[in-house]
Amino acid sequence: MNPLRIVFMGNPDFAVLSLNELMSSKHEVVAVVTSPDKPRGRGKLVLPTAVAQRASDYALPVIQPASLKNESFVSQLRELKADLFVVVAFRLLPSTVLEIPKIGSMNLHPSLLPKYRGAAPLQWALMNGDVKTGITTFFISPTMDTGDILMTRPMIIFPEDDSGSLSRRASQLGAHLLVWTIDNLVHGTATPEPQDESSVSHAPKIVSEDCKIDWTKPAVSVRNQVCALSPTPGAYTFLANRRLKIFKCALSLAEKGNPGEVVSLDKSSFTVRCGSGSTVIQELQPEGKRRMKGGEFLAGARLKAGDYLGK
Repeated sequence: MNPLRIVFMGNPDFAVLSLNELMSSKHEVVAVVTSPDKPRGRGKLVLPTAVAQRASDYALPVIQPASLKNESFVSQLRELKADLFVVVAFRLLPSTVLEIPKIGSMNLHPSLLPKYRGAAPLQWALMNGDVKTGITTFFISPTMDTGDILMTRPMIIFPEDDSGSLSRRASQLGAHLLVWTIDNLVHGTATPEPQDESSVSHAPKIVSEDCKIDWTKPAVSVRNQVCALSPTPGAYTFLANRRLKIFKCALSLAEKGNPGEVVSLDKSSFTVRCGSGSTVIQELQPEGKRRMKGGEFLAGARLKAGDYLGK
């Protein structure tokens, strides 16, 4: 098998395992493209992306363009004479970039395309209560997540999954599928197939309104929302006009009370009535404080049965 010259493009932790797998393969990563350093975290320290940090560990050339349409950046890419661009959790590539590599540009997407095209496929799979999802490798076209599919792998969503655990498993599965797809491209055994446009659904970027808990919804919907948004950005509600993020909860059959009402408390959690059923709040974060267990919160809060969340 003739190794390919690959330019890897990605930003977050999700993409790091894919870079690791490529570095362990027979192919040559000739450069890494990632976003510029920017203020990150609560301290707002100017830091590189997770991919930039890992690329530095490998002593790979790192390119951090402010704009993907910049002429000098496009020229840099051409000079690399890459066979393939591999993109994992990055940005939408312009046509001037897509036309450069000999074979094309390939993306790894954490859904079974054409389902959940967009920026947040895992979160929306959890939000909608899906019991399975998957990973897709596909050739990139100028519009988001619409290119011909190369390979797919299904993945179970377990009842205890949140977006953090699901993302970690998707990253691992995706990294293996990525190299497997590239090897099959080299051998001529990966056959691109057009996406079924009749089965398209979308997974847009999560916005603040998606994170606000509506206690009139069924308890299962509230729990799905909490799982989808944990550990970040976090589903939220209000208690005495202070924002309260909920990171972990369980279902309860308790039917007494009104939506948003605290109906019972114990040493480790408290139960809130929903439109149907109730949720047991187990982990949360009061505004201005750190994440904590329900019991720790109750030890310092003056919460009682009959209080309301969402107000």
